[in-house]
Amino acid sequence: MYRCLKAFLVCLCVVIAPITNADEKIATEFNQKLNKINIFLEENHNKALQEPNLLIGFVNQELLEVWSARNTIRAMLGTSRWKQLTDFEANVLIKTYENTIRRYLFEVLQQYQGQTASVESVRLNDKGNKGWLRVRLESPSFPTLNVDLKIYKEQEQWTVYDFSFQGISFVKMKRGFFRDTFDKSGVVGVVAELKEKNKEFNQAMAVASDE
Repeated sequence: MYRCLKAFLVCLCVVIAPITNADEKIATEFNQKLNKINIFLEENHNKALQEPNLLIGFVNQELLEVWSARNTIRAMLGTSRWKQLTDFEANVLIKTYENTIRRYLFEVLQQYQGQTASVESVRLNDKGNKGWLRVRLESPSFPTLNVDLKIYKEQEQWTVYDFSFQGISFVKMKRGFFRDTFDKSGVVGVVAELKEKNKEFNQAMAVASDE
């Protein structure tokens, strides 16, 4: 599934072309966001590998505006568990998972080779507040594939919170770990597990900051 995650993040790191249908406004909105990411990678790819803090700053300003850590975590835990969290606990969990997103992108950046993507279609639910972006990903390194990005509209802003590759949902694949850990150890256990997974990445960031 790591390849699926890589494909998803690459979709967030390449330009997406607008589509010509009733949902063009949504595609254009994502195109504007993703163009910023695409330009950054084109101009700073090698430098960001040597200076990770450059990448971290960009992730904080741009990528986390596209990928909602809050909605991803909420989907992984499920509504009943999410409602058990205090505002403080939810914020700690979100901030910890945002660091996981930074780690994901840093790992993917090491394999970035100028992939390109285009939106093939947009499908919304009847309420018009959820849907899927079907993205066609092309690369000289692997066969062309489609990745579906699950989007959600909240306070007039669209964000991504899940993706699916060949019918396999990232959230569904990961939610067992989150829910089992939460049931056994509470939110403290989930945060501890995430921090352990991010430990090596955090150490690398600390070393880079000292150089």
